[in-house]
Amino acid sequence: MISLIAIRDAIALQGIAELNQLSRQFDQPPALMQAMLKQLETMGKIERVEADSSCLIGNCKDCPDGKKCLTEAYRIKKHISA
Repeated sequence: MISLIAIRDAIALQGIAELNQLSRQFDQPPALMQAMLKQLETMGKIERVEADSSCLIGNCKDCPDGKKCLTEAYRIKKHISA
């Protein structure tokens, strides 16, 4: 069984990781992976990345495909210390 720590570590190593990418990497169904990502998000370990900030080439606003290539993407949540 895959652990939340393994998913968190994979996201940390990749910087930004997409749901489908993680699903393939861990050989898990997208629904299970999405539930685990939501749990990590609830715990404050990761955050969902907005579509335009996860675009690798920065042209999503002008994309002729209408953002069809975008999926859920996550990154490690940055903690602000006081």
